[in-house]
Amino acid sequence: MSDLTNQLPKSSYDYFSPISMIDNIDPLFKAIINTGAFKRLNNIRFLGGIDYILVPFPNGSKSNVRYTRYQHSLGVGKLALYYANLRELTESQTRLAFAAGLLHDIGHAPLSHSLEPVFQDAFGIDHHQATESIIRGEIPLGKELFQTLKEYHIDIDNLTALINGEDDVFEGFFSSPINFDTIEAILRSRRYIKPRDISPCPIDIVRAATLRASDTDRLLVDRFWEYKQQVYKHIVRSRDGVIADYLCQKTARSHLNRLTKEDFFSTEQRLFERMPNLRKILQRFLPIEESLFLDEPIPYKMRHFYVEQNECFFERMDKKRYMQIKLEGKIIPRTNLSN
Repeated sequence: MSDLTNQLPKSSYDYFSPISMIDNIDPLFKAIINTGAFKRLNNIRFLGGIDYILVPFPNGSKSNVRYTRYQHSLGVGKLALYYANLRELTESQTRLAFAAGLLHDIGHAPLSHSLEPVFQDAFGIDHHQATESIIRGEIPLGKELFQTLKEYHIDIDNLTALINGEDDVFEGFFSSPINFDTIEAILRSRRYIKPRDISPCPIDIVRAATLRASDTDRLLVDRFWEYKQQVYKHIVRSRDGVIADYLCQKTARSHLNRLTKEDFFSTEQRLFERMPNLRKILQRFLPIEESLFLDEPIPYKMRHFYVEQNECFFERMDKKRYMQIKLEGKIIPRTNLSN
């Protein structure tokens, strides 16, 4: 693939604070982020357990920081708002897209995907169900948010269908492989491995994927899909990534008598109080107990992402062009991560 460095748009993007009232004067923004449900995301790490392995001592430096689901959600909201302005959507359409962007992760549990399988097995809940329960105000955490959405005349059924990828409105940016969530998440994740790398910001990818006006747009979106392969290989499904998920799940399963379904809707601070050794294990302060971390292979699903060049970018054949395959893999654990 040709070098895009000199062709990249010069957009800027603040991963620490992607959006503010300067970007959006609509009071819906402030109303949503001021709810308790949204504020909770500030105490949920973006990458789950691996955040604590990759960055054991966050010190404020841009190359040594953990991100949160709160920051990521603001970013996805910003991308949805940018798209709405680019396409000159109506106020009601803009609010729907913007609300979906902000709330797409509202149901994530502490430690996100690292811990979700345990809650699903033990209590029958995952982040999709949790998201819907919160948005519909079916649990105490969601009642304030539900009333806020009703006050601004947001159609709850349309909102949940959009978040769940059941509606292809907005050119598939909530349902296709090239979507607001994935764009923000992959480029944010890439900063863990290449914080100073010159790469397109999420706004550039959304612009290219929306307009599709040139080969530069095509190359830019294709390059983004290559970045997804990098992130999964070196972070999400890396050795440390698999081990982090395994540690979180093994620890939680050994502490099920201390966990309840309500803990799914709590924070990481609260969760670490329930399982006091987990943070220290992830940060490598404590050796992994033999009873917890067995010398047996850890099975996991690998993913490989590739571009099917025969499918037309300009005809928006994204579900056939931007592909992935899943493979079975195994990691042989060590009894001490520091070795």
